[in-house]
Amino acid sequence: MQPLTIGLTISDDELRQEAHACARLQGVRVVLEQAHPVETLQLKRLNPDFLLIDAAPQGESLEVQVRRIKSVSPWVQVAVIHSSTDPDLILGAMRAGADEFISSPIGERLCEALGRLAAQIARRDLTSRPAGKVMGFVSAQGGCGATTVACHLAAEFQRARQQDVLLADLDLESGLVAFLMKAATQFSVLDAVKNLHRLDQSFWKGLVSNGRPSLDVISSPAGLTISDVVNPAHFHEVFRLVRSLYGMVIVDLGRTLNAIALTLLDDLDELFLVSTPSITALYQAKRFVQRVVAAGYPRGQLHLVLNRVPESPDFRAGELEQSVGLPVYAELSDRPEVEVAYLSGELLPPNSPLGRQFSKLAMKMSGAREEKTKGVTAWFGLKRDQPTFQGI
Repeated sequence: MQPLTIGLTISDDELRQEAHACARLQGVRVVLEQAHPVETLQLKRLNPDFLLIDAAPQGESLEVQVRRIKSVSPWVQVAVIHSSTDPDLILGAMRAGADEFISSPIGERLCEALGRLAAQIARRDLTSRPAGKVMGFVSAQGGCGATTVACHLAAEFQRARQQDVLLADLDLESGLVAFLMKAATQFSVLDAVKNLHRLDQSFWKGLVSNGRPSLDVISSPAGLTISDVVNPAHFHEVFRLVRSLYGMVIVDLGRTLNAIALTLLDDLDELFLVSTPSITALYQAKRFVQRVVAAGYPRGQLHLVLNRVPESPDFRAGELEQSVGLPVYAELSDRPEVEVAYLSGELLPPNSPLGRQFSKLAMKMSGAREEKTKGVTAWFGLKRDQPTFQGI
């Protein structure tokens, strides 16, 4: 679960500083800290999980303030803070609609309240998490081909035509997905991040390119400026929405364990590390595996895809597993047809040698098997909790 966020709107400097110190010790991210009540636009933009407010706020009654907060952000937990345990203050806070009343000792009671909130959010996420799967693809180093793999797999899932697919480009350095997929849109994933306060299905559909039926593409920005700097944690909110809109989400995370990839680990159902057989790439792959596992990502959900494998490789799969720390999940051949296709502005045809390897990889990811009847290829034997794929 991602870290909790908290807002502090407390006029008493000493109480505010004490609450801030407690939140930081508990690993809670402070997104708002001020002496006056939170403004509506601030609340929409920051959307904290927990909000600490004064028992006697400035400018409006406690009841009016709590009602305004709840109308803008129904999920936020509102706690009233005061140094005393005056029964009248506590009763007034509860009548106003507050979820908690925090009094001295502030640190101890705030810690208890945050623990209850964390458990509540965990239960809510477990029961309401949408069914869409998110698959991340990252290159061990530059040039390993994660973008190529992600684009072709998105096309394979789209060709199955049994669920809506999103191809998301989160490679903020290269951003080649839009070029390879011929995505015709002036918007990017940063437009979604910068508009979290109004991000819904209708707004999202205005950002994506949908040149292929059942396949949407959200591009990376063409160029970053100082004003484009965003908090990687904001991508969590974007993925909370896309899970509910698509059956399959393919994410190009760029190269190595960058800030966005590290932040989104909790949002990835599976993570595919794409490497070539070169010594330098395999060394970087080994480091990536060590860092990701140390960050808490389950090793069983991390897969190694070996790309550009020569016809007569000078390695054995077992040797690679011992060296990198992961078994080889799939091998993709080193074939010049990729560059030929790109020169024509197209992806590989599915009946090409490498195209068939992408198809088999997509079926393996879905738990399917390939069967051919009268020249028609179909995907069968999907896991029970997955949608049915037919007819390629």
